[in-house]
Amino acid sequence: MSREHGLSFPIAFGVQETQVRELDPWWADDHHGHYLQPMEFLVLRGGTIFGAMYASGPVGRMDVEEVLTAIRNRERRRLEQRPAP
Repeated sequence: MSREHGLSFPIAFGVQETQVRELDPWWADDHHGHYLQPMEFLVLRGGTIFGAMYASGPVGRMDVEEVLTAIRNRERRRLEQRPAP
């Protein structure tokens, strides 16, 4: 799936509990069963994690505008720190 979309990092979908333990996921147990809560990651060039969000509901998750604002601010700071030619 990653290659189909031109991504250079793996994407996890349909993973089992043993496959995500090192990410310290948030598992839920309720009337729907035992399931992994969504995890969102912003990844910089080179693979560094810039931001991560673990949330059990829509409140607290990153929306598109928040992600774009974070990326734009990060890029602006990166360009400001670049030495003048």
